[in-house]
Formats: sequence, structure tokens, C-alpha cells
Amino acid sequence: MKRVLTILSLACVLLVLIAIASASNVEVISPYDLRKAAIDNLDAAKEQYMNKTVYIKGVVVSTGMSRYMTPNVVLSDQGEEAICVLPYIGIAYWNRSAQLSDFEVGQTITMSGRVHGMTKERVVLKESKKVDL
Repeated sequence: MKRVLTILSLACVLLVLIAIASASNVEVISPYDLRKAAIDNLDAAKEQYMNKTVYIKGVVVSTGMSRYMTPNVVLSDQGEEAICVLPYIGIAYWNRSAQLSDFEVGQTITMSGRVHGMTKERVVLKESKKVDL
């Protein structure tokens, strides 16, 4: 029995180490690179990024509520912007802005999010969250 527990413990440690190693190899893209990909070849960019989770790094230029009452953070890099929509977490409509308290204009952050919309004019990421890499 001790042998089985030892093997399971080692397997768990190995899985944690693999997860840490893969997290450090995450590709981070900028709002500029996402928009440039869309401008250069929209169909190829959609195939590569649409409905996939990406890590995006930029400067917070604004925070606010969309017309659908969803909190969002706009990131910018080299003049190009990406709209990062935060997930619905069960907060009442009148208190959803509390999700924005972690973000300050001028702050450089990395976020993960699923590419929901991509045009030559803008990129929208849904289910976005701030990550520390």
C-alpha cells in the first residue's frame, strides 16, 4: 500500500512540474500583432485565433461597461486595441463594475481570453481574465 501511495505522490508531483513548465512556455501576443494578422489575411487569422484562448499583453487604456452591461478592459499596444470582456460571475447588474477594480489605466497587464470576434477594425476577447506570467 505504501508503494502505491508513493507512486501516486510522485505522479502528482510530475504532473505539477509539467503544468508549471508548460505555463512558462505560453505564447503572449500583443493587440498590435492580433490586428496585424487580421489586416494581413483575415481568413487565416480567424482560422488561427477564432474561438481559441490566447494570452494578450498590453496597456490598459480604458475600463467600462458595454451596452450589454458586461465589464470590459481595453488593452492597447502601438495604437491598436483589443477589447477584453470579463466573464459573468453572478454579480447583479448594478454591481458588475466591481470586477473592474483590479485594473488601472496605464497599467501593463497580461490577460487570457477566447477570441470571439476579429475584424480588420477590432478584436474582441470574451471570458477574459488577468493572469500573472
